[in-house]
Amino acid sequence: MVVNVMDPQVTILLVNEADLAALRRVDAERDWRELYNGERAWLLQTFLRLERAGLSVRLENRPLASEVVLFHAKHKRWLFTHRADFRGAVLVGVRGDMRGPLFADVEVLQNGRFADGRRLVFMPHWLQPGLAPRDARRGARVQTLAFKGFERNLDPGFRSPTWRRFISEHGLHWRTDSVGVRAEGADIAALSWPDYTDVDVVVALRPPGRRPHLRKPASKLCNAWAAGVPAILGPEYAYRELRRSELDYLEAASPEEAAAAVLQLRGNAALYTAMVDNGRRRAAEYSVEAVTERWRRLLFEHIPRLAADPSFARWHRLSFVQRRALARLMRLLPGRHVS
Repeated sequence: MVVNVMDPQVTILLVNEADLAALRRVDAERDWRELYNGERAWLLQTFLRLERAGLSVRLENRPLASEVVLFHAKHKRWLFTHRADFRGAVLVGVRGDMRGPLFADVEVLQNGRFADGRRLVFMPHWLQPGLAPRDARRGARVQTLAFKGFERNLDPGFRSPTWRRFISEHGLHWRTDSVGVRAEGADIAALSWPDYTDVDVVVALRPPGRRPHLRKPASKLCNAWAAGVPAILGPEYAYRELRRSELDYLEAASPEEAAAAVLQLRGNAALYTAMVDNGRRRAAEYSVEAVTERWRRLLFEHIPRLAADPSFARWHRLSFVQRRALARLMRLLPGRHVS
């Protein structure tokens, strides 16, 4: 199949979802809890946003004739098993937190660490849908600190007596708006991830260890910018990649350093206000409109141009087994990354 350079048919493949009709009716802002897991956050939300923008995309849960297929790396084994049904399509794999689907023609990455702008493309995550920003009437008050995310992604030091004592001694409130990865039902219903109305500082440090977290997105930073809330974040690549000045966020490597940063913000109203103003400006780069445009350029401009390149055509003619073997070999060569 040759991709239509002017108007490719784009299918967003959401495997293991039975009721697609219901999912197509989801309102991303109102029904944000439907998007809490990785596959839906990336694929369903992308479908909803692009369709609303008038772009030609369709949501499916099975193979259909298509020139471009967007899928999640979590489903790479399923695609490999059904590879005969995708012969000729340009496969665009969203890597997420997982290892890349080696047979994909293009991979979408959550940060730019391994991106080459050709077959490895950085795409910012969508902002938290339904986001309610901080009440501006709170001024530069620093009282409520919050972590929003999955429980396993929070340094256990924030559950320690030392942290609780710090919170108590300084008259602070500490809120962990978190959930387990496999949460469902009441656990998800209790989440208030979009609500920043009374949050004064976002605190998000992962558990200590040797993992560099090179695949993670900068979502917590971008959401904090959009919410008008200063953030104290760990030393991660995704955050540092976006950092342009000290006003973007305060970095901390431990709960002790986070506590010092909280007191820095509490004692410096000018710094607090400057970080809020800076964050609102930076958030514009990651608005729904801005990210929609990036997806439009990727799916309807970049991929058709790439598909017309002779070198890409040679790769694309390989079988899935050959692609996987070649990709594994390439990653063993000096200077190649392993991800």
